Amino acid sequence: MPLLINFNPMKKMGFVSAIIVVAVMAFNSAIDPLKNTKWEGANGLLVYFTPSDTVKLMFNDKLLSSALYKVKDSLLTWRDFIVSDATCDTSIRGVYIYHIKEDILTFRTISDRCEDRANVIQTLVLTKK
Repeated sequence: MPLLINFNPMKKMGFVSAIIVVAVMAFNSAIDPLKNTKWEGANGLLVYFTPSDTVKLMFNDKLLSSALYKVKDSLLTWRDFIVSDATCDTSIRGVYIYHIKEDILTFRTISDRCEDRANVIQTLVLTKK
């Protein structure tokens, strides 16, 4: 004889909602493996890909630069959105291939009219924190 459990409809809806939220979070992290991660570089550089679509470059606990980023497959699109001596024109986008192997993150420039940024990003070797 099968066991019948009488679920309250509100509890059932809450349970289904929780499953959907977990599935969406798992799907999003599979699409963007950089999301909500921190990486260390040489001499105290910290690169933080936030839970949203921003990346922050910190040096000795001070913000050097912040940018909007998007990930699609192995491509990363980067656009600075803070104007400073360490950033490019905020209208210029750079496109990079990123590669993660054994907690090491590296980049290769595909296109970026901001040569200074391209030169810096493609030389980064970051270790997951």
